[in-house]
Amino acid sequence: MSPTALTIACIGFGEAASAFVAGWGPERAAHVRAYDIKTDSPDPAISAAKQADYARWGVTGCGTLAEALDGAAVVFSLVTADQVALAAAAAAPLLGRGALFLDCNSCAPGTKARSAAVIEAAGGRYVDVAVMAPVHPKLHKTPLLLSGPNVAEALDALGSLDMAAKVAEGPVGTASSIKMIRSIMMKGMEALFAECVLAGRRAGVDEVVLDSLDVTYPGFDFKAKAAYMLERSMTHGIRRAAEMREVAKTVENLGLPNGMAAATVEWQQRLGDLRLDAGDGDYRARADAVLAGMGETGMMGEASADYADIPGTFVFDAERSRQGYHLNMFCMSLRHAANREAFKADEQGYLNRFPMTEAQRAAVLGRQWNEMLRLGGNIYYTSKLAATDGVNFQQLAAKMTGVTEDAYRAMMLAGGRPITGNRSTKEWPNG
Repeated sequence: MSPTALTIACIGFGEAASAFVAGWGPERAAHVRAYDIKTDSPDPAISAAKQADYARWGVTGCGTLAEALDGAAVVFSLVTADQVALAAAAAAPLLGRGALFLDCNSCAPGTKARSAAVIEAAGGRYVDVAVMAPVHPKLHKTPLLLSGPNVAEALDALGSLDMAAKVAEGPVGTASSIKMIRSIMMKGMEALFAECVLAGRRAGVDEVVLDSLDVTYPGFDFKAKAAYMLERSMTHGIRRAAEMREVAKTVENLGLPNGMAAATVEWQQRLGDLRLDAGDGDYRARADAVLAGMGETGMMGEASADYADIPGTFVFDAERSRQGYHLNMFCMSLRHAANREAFKADEQGYLNRFPMTEAQRAAVLGRQWNEMLRLGGNIYYTSKLAATDGVNFQQLAAKMTGVTEDAYRAMMLAGGRPITGNRSTKEWPNG
């Protein structure tokens, strides 16, 4: 297949998509259309940054998914793990008959099998693609594994784009199984390095520990690996945490305990949430930056302010703002009618668009209003969720106070709660 005969669309235009386009070169990039949900962000800075990405790499940025997929012969799905099923479902009715849908995302085999069923039912040709290495520095030459019934056609198309693809014999999910199970080790090593090095720095024994490991495993160069592993998690931790949730599902679906994968999720999310610039320093500089960031955001489990003991109150300070960013972005998305309808139709599926913690997701699904605030929610944002349920602010406040609406109204008309006994838990007999 001649590359000039291909019309290519990218769903999602982040690191992987831009790396592929960079490898293809400007002539091919001019025939690539891209759509990324960040262009729909309510934050103008996020939307503008994505538009700048399109311009930087010379692709045609589209305002809608339908525009991007119109007439596309090959579609690369390159979204975050939490968006995989949503992307396939949205793309299916927009694909031309026979279009190749290359699902290059890091997710559980079961997720890919469900996406394949949706794509094939709509007349597309689904291919399970596993990206088997970081996309830098190899760009479009990054090794890919393909599985499923349409691998021959996919090999033809990818070959015309000078990409490095091989077949993993088996049904849809085979390539992803290899990628997911490999990630237990690869992303798990990053988490192990983080816990080991941070503990070593805190105890002042990091050099002794890493030197001793080099004696046990000669030639591994633990200090260099520590710097690299920390950079990966600091830079890509949020995305890696989403992938590792899919890894945990993979292990669980195989009937095995998934404690290592689940623990890796926590470390990757923790480092990613800090949103630190890893810089060009060695492992010491990166570890110290992480330790400082963890202390500033209260991740050490220490009370971060004098007002932390106000009874029944979760002050929305900088720490909680960082903690609740994705929860609040979900709530703010409900300003739009289309988003409210999508959420009401499939709450769990809609929540998958946002990389919240499992505790935050559970609080939303259970309408645990006070718990949402504890986990970083802002009342002016969470009230958007209440409004979606048809609950007004007064009714919401009554629920959060634990009284009836009439009792809450009467209390507020009488001046609200008395200050005595409600300023600090120290005022309580057992405070």
